[in-house]
Amino acid sequence: MLRRIGVTTLIYWCPLYLDYSAQLPIETTGVADQFGSAVHELIYRMLSGDHKGLFDTEEDLAWSVLLESFPGAVESSFTEQVVKEMLNMARAAKRFAESYNPSQFEVKFEYGFGSDDVLVIGIADALGENLVLDWKTGSFMAESHRQQVKIYATMLWRLGFLQLPATLGVVYLGKAGLEGSQAESNVFQFTEAEAVVVEDFVQQFLQQYSSGNRRPRVSDHCSFCPYGRWCRKTVKDVQTNQALRELWRLQEQAGLIQKQLAPGFTEGIHLTEDFVVEKKGSFYLKVRRKNGT
Repeated sequence: MLRRIGVTTLIYWCPLYLDYSAQLPIETTGVADQFGSAVHELIYRMLSGDHKGLFDTEEDLAWSVLLESFPGAVESSFTEQVVKEMLNMARAAKRFAESYNPSQFEVKFEYGFGSDDVLVIGIADALGENLVLDWKTGSFMAESHRQQVKIYATMLWRLGFLQLPATLGVVYLGKAGLEGSQAESNVFQFTEAEAVVVEDFVQQFLQQYSSGNRRPRVSDHCSFCPYGRWCRKTVKDVQTNQALRELWRLQEQAGLIQKQLAPGFTEGIHLTEDFVVEKKGSFYLKVRRKNGT
C-alpha cells in the first residue's frame, strides 16, 4: 500500500521511526502547535493578500486568525500580547520576503523519489522561480532545517516548479516575535549537483526501508521522538541539548496560553482511538489505554 510521509518525518532518517509512525500515528494537538499554525496562517494571508480586503488593518487580521485558531478566546492583556507576538513574527517574515520577492505561498507538493511504496509530501512556505523559504516560529537553528529545505528544493526541481541554482532560506522568527526585531535566517545557494546528491541519498534510504531494514538510527532527533520508550535508545548529554531546552521553553509558554487564552482547549498528544500519550513532569511521556488499563 502506498504511504505518504512528510519531509519532517523523513528527516529523522530512522526506518524504525517510519514503522512506528505508520503503526501508531501521532497527532499533536498542543497549544504550541496551534500557535505555530496560527503564525503561518497570518504570514500567508499577509503575503498573499488572501484576506481580500475584509479587514482594515493587520491587527484586525491577526485577531481574526487568533480567534479562528483558538475558539473561545477572549480579549485580555494576555491575548493582546499574543496577538502582538504573532504580528511581530508575521511582519518580520514580510520584511524578509520583500527582499526576495516570492510569487507563491503555502505550495503543497509530493514526489516519490523513485519509490513504489512511499510518496514524500511537503509544503513550501514561500516559493519563487529560484527561491524556497521556510518559516520557523522558534529561534533554534538546526542542521535538520537545512536538510528539510534542501529536500523541498530537490522535489520542486524534479516536479518542474523550481529552477536551479536557487536561493534557499530557513527564516527564524522566534526572537522577532518576542522583541519585534528582524528575523534571523540561514540563507544559502543550492545547485543541481547538490540536488542530485540529495535525491540519491533519499532514494537509498527509502530503498533500504522498503527492503525491510528496520534497525533504529540514533541521532539528536531521539531526544524528541515519542516512540523512544519502545526503541529504548538514548542520546548523550540530553540535559545540555540546546534544542531540547528550546522545546521546554516552548512547552512552558504553551502552558500559559492553555490556561489564559483558551481554557477549554485540550492539551496533549493524542494517538489512535485506543491509546493516549500524556506529558508527565516537565517532559516525560506515558502511554496508557484510554479505558485506564
